Amino acid sequence: MGSTSCKSWRSGTQRILAGAWLRHIGWAALTLATLAAAFAPDMLSLPKPQNAIVLDRATFVADNGEVHAVTMPDAIYLRASGNSTSARYQFEFDLSAIPPDDLFAFVQSFNRHIVLALNGAAFYDSDAHTIWSGAFISNSALVRLPASRLVVGKNTLTMAADAGPFAVPAYFSPIYVGLSADLAPAFKTQFYLYNQLKIMALAAQVLLAFILLFMYFFRPNDPLFSWFAAFSVLNLFFVFGMMLGWQPSVQRFILFFAIATPAMAIVYIGVALALVEVRPPRSLRIAAIAATCALLPAAIMDTPMSRIVIGVAGGASTVIFLIVGTTLIAWAALRRRSTDARLILPAALLLTWYVTRDAYVTATLPANGFNLLSPYARPVFYTFITIVLARRMGTSLDQLDRANETLNVKLAEREAELAALHSREQAETTRRVRETTTHRVREHERQRLTHDLHDGISGHLASIIALSEKTGDKSTEQAAREALSDLRLVIYSLDLGDQELPVALANLRERLVPQLQRLGIELDWSIAGLPEVSGVTPGNALAVLRILQEAITNALKHGPARKIKIRGGAMDGMVAITLENDGHPFLEASGGNGLTNMRRRAQQLNGKLNIEALDHGTRLSLLLPARLPTLEEDEVVA
Repeated sequence: MGSTSCKSWRSGTQRILAGAWLRHIGWAALTLATLAAAFAPDMLSLPKPQNAIVLDRATFVADNGEVHAVTMPDAIYLRASGNSTSARYQFEFDLSAIPPDDLFAFVQSFNRHIVLALNGAAFYDSDAHTIWSGAFISNSALVRLPASRLVVGKNTLTMAADAGPFAVPAYFSPIYVGLSADLAPAFKTQFYLYNQLKIMALAAQVLLAFILLFMYFFRPNDPLFSWFAAFSVLNLFFVFGMMLGWQPSVQRFILFFAIATPAMAIVYIGVALALVEVRPPRSLRIAAIAATCALLPAAIMDTPMSRIVIGVAGGASTVIFLIVGTTLIAWAALRRRSTDARLILPAALLLTWYVTRDAYVTATLPANGFNLLSPYARPVFYTFITIVLARRMGTSLDQLDRANETLNVKLAEREAELAALHSREQAETTRRVRETTTHRVREHERQRLTHDLHDGISGHLASIIALSEKTGDKSTEQAAREALSDLRLVIYSLDLGDQELPVALANLRERLVPQLQRLGIELDWSIAGLPEVSGVTPGNALAVLRILQEAITNALKHGPARKIKIRGGAMDGMVAITLENDGHPFLEASGGNGLTNMRRRAQQLNGKLNIEALDHGTRLSLLLPARLPTLEEDEVVA
């Protein structure tokens, strides 16, 4: 057994170590993928057209009369003092021979509305070919040059642009002129990466955002769900504005989209806190609302200066708050070893890096190409958030299943207990029914016996007494009367119930009064102070009555007493019935079997019998417990 245990322990240890290595490999792969996604876009260069005429020098002509030479790419920044809203770039190129029919112009990158004209004739308008245009979108165009306008020698290509009073600089790349076969590969790559892929990323972001909002309605009280729902709403509002902002119908609202940027960045901190299981303070909500309200006047004023303020405030707050929130997530992942924080950390780092990098690229145009990467990071961030939320919901469902299993086990235990209790109750009910039935049978039999005694033996004794009176046989008459009195005592006791000892004593008094009156003996009876006695049965009631009857008989025989006093009360913590007579003091040594039987009956009742000789008479005290023992008539000492 020792060898088997050792092998089992080694096998378990190996499985644990293998699982740990797999986790380390997984985290290492995720780290490398994050680093590659962060730096690869700037390390890779897009293919440039081959065998094409490069138009990278132009004459810049502004609508305010400003004219100067520029080198492409070029950027137009918004100035606080205001500047022109439109400009023209004039390019010149020479053709030494008759141009072919498939000569094209390839505009590699632009982020504004442009119109192309060849030798004074317009042939391309970007508004007719693009839907998505805004701060996040860099469009490209591959347009056939009209052969009828081309000439051998000097040709002029003009690009008219609406720079517009926007905080995001206008950016225009060089123009390439060449054959379709030479320009198409570069155009397709540019168009797919900078335009179509961003639209696909937006679609994925919208889909994930709606999924997360749908999940929020199932867990509205979870801070992470509620804060990320707010982040999703603000982010979608902002992103749609930034990807449609140059459309004429949207341009007048672009500032109202932009002022949501600080609030979105502040809410990101709330998402980070909720992710690390720290309840975000109410002040974050107040700060998000206050930041939006603070920029609202600038959006309403709509001046070049207010646009610069909104742009700088939005960009700076986004970078700062993303860094703060991502730092919180990194702290939870590294220090608190939070699984959720570790899962979301790569996406958070990627989002923060891309936003910071895009802010730098925008601020340094045209030194760097207008290629914003943050739109790609947003769906990645949403994807990882979805994974975290799905994991939390899965964990909650597992906990719910375990709780249900525990409840089912406890319910089964309670059902078993209830079944056992029901069985016991049923058995107890059956027993009580049987006892009740038996009691009723016994009660019926007792009543029948009582009637038989009363109608049978009692009638015979009455006849004997009547005959004895006629014949003058006093001894027979006396014996019959004593037998009849004892019989009536038994009959009365049979009809008693619990706590009816005073009733039994009252019956005794009713029988004693006429007898003692015939003998000229005074009876002083008072049991009002008698405490309550429970457990009274016909047997123990009969025992009490026989003790008192025997005491009265002794008072009449040995007294002879002329006055008998009976009292009920308490003595030494017990119920006491005392009987005093004014006859000769009774000496216990002179007692016979009657006194012995009285003491036995008192012991059967768990009581005491005390006899005390007085100066003029005798006092007998019967002390009983507050609850008498069960004692049926057949147990009473004869």
